[in-house]
Amino acid sequence: MPPPPSKPKGPTRGVPLGQDDDEPTKIEPRRLGLPKPPARSRGDGFDTSDVPTNPGRPVFDKPRGNPGMPSLSGETTSPGSPAFTGVAPEVRQSRWHDRSAAPRGVLPAEAVLKGLDEALQKAGQARVPVGPVREQLKADWLPLLRQVVEQAGGDGMDAYVTQLLSPPGRQAVTPLVDALASGMERLEAATDAETLRARAQELRVLVARTLEDAAPSPISLELQERELDGRVDVDTLLSIRFASSAELATRRARAEKTLEDLRQQMRALQGVQPDGLFSNFARVKVEKRVMDAEARRRGGR
Repeated sequence: MPPPPSKPKGPTRGVPLGQDDDEPTKIEPRRLGLPKPPARSRGDGFDTSDVPTNPGRPVFDKPRGNPGMPSLSGETTSPGSPAFTGVAPEVRQSRWHDRSAAPRGVLPAEAVLKGLDEALQKAGQARVPVGPVREQLKADWLPLLRQVVEQAGGDGMDAYVTQLLSPPGRQAVTPLVDALASGMERLEAATDAETLRARAQELRVLVARTLEDAAPSPISLELQERELDGRVDVDTLLSIRFASSAELATRRARAEKTLEDLRQQMRALQGVQPDGLFSNFARVKVEKRVMDAEARRRGGR
């Protein structure tokens, strides 16, 4: 019996992110239009998909211990925790997806705000320099801010994709992602603990006001799916957008090393179909290209 056909290596639609695997990682500017915004509704009928693990994951990707808070994988960590109100939208399962995992739950507004407040309280009690306090606060807040974007992000993620792939890109009709990113930049600029807490409180007010909207704008992931082949998830894009310049540089270097390690492993398996290795390689390569584009968007190299 002949062996099964090999999996396609990637899309061939002419998208710059579908270049040959050994070519330099760069994104050429081109014109992208935003898809039509989805209708505003409060429904919970979100598509479910997978939660990937990325070798290029940022250092502040997980909250570090809020006892009693529900986990973001769909399970609560203690009795009496708020029930989930739906399933988080995620990059849809596409032709190039080869991973699956349990969908994440949607936290109600009061649970999101409680998590933000607990992280702020912990930051206020810390007796360490402002740098580590900020890092811890970002670690605790990132999954919660992702929840807010997923619940009320509108076309913000699609607009960000156009800014990366077709600079200067388009401005979002729903400015939540840009507003959160601006707040995070002010957080990064804080030089003392008091200023850090004040900037964090401003972000908390923005989140509370967003969650009070009775008819939030549902998030669109159309360009994220179409232009990034469904390989970069909401949390990864937000972590790149919210990263400091130093964090971004560290992640880019780590991703480049991961790519080289995976290249060596695939070359050592000549004659064998390294499907799992290629999947990791393709995912990290797209993420690296996104980080490179973000560095250029900021005026770096």
